[in-house]
Amino acid sequence: MLGEQEAVEDDRAFNKAPVWKRLLIVLAGAVVNIVFGLIVFWILASIYNKNLHDGLVVTKRYIMSIFESFSMLFKSSQDKIAVMGPVGISEMIVKTNGLFDFVYLLSVISVSLGITNLLPIPALDGGKILILLIELIRRKPIKQNTELTITAIGLFTLLTIAVMTTVNDVGRIF
Repeated sequence: MLGEQEAVEDDRAFNKAPVWKRLLIVLAGAVVNIVFGLIVFWILASIYNKNLHDGLVVTKRYIMSIFESFSMLFKSSQDKIAVMGPVGISEMIVKTNGLFDFVYLLSVISVSLGITNLLPIPALDGGKILILLIELIRRKPIKQNTELTITAIGLFTLLTIAVMTTVNDVGRIF
């Protein structure tokens, strides 16, 4: 998007938009992933249960389980959460039984991707949202070099997590 990565003088550029508009633009991608995934999940649950209302009840339970799983990440609990990277996800896709299971898995991935993207890690949309909120509070933008440094640290963190989950996925397969 014009003006997202570097300052541009065009009045239509991302960097020239008011902070609230930039926040909405950044937030939109993750929200669409979550909403799309939940709609697909609800449709599948309704087909499976042959009832729209029951599909809604199952979807509500699914949403609650997402919050429970997410909260478990921050608790020191004995319960283990299976965090998967691309290798683990690929293995799950291969194990799906038919179109229904495949679309179900895609809906879960879509919701997970949206939620993950909202985490306040600088290289993700959640990190950009955090930076924009700081800009909104300070009433002035963060220096570009500072933002680039913060984003680089976030990217390094994400790459480290990606390597760790890939090693974990490969270890789980073999």
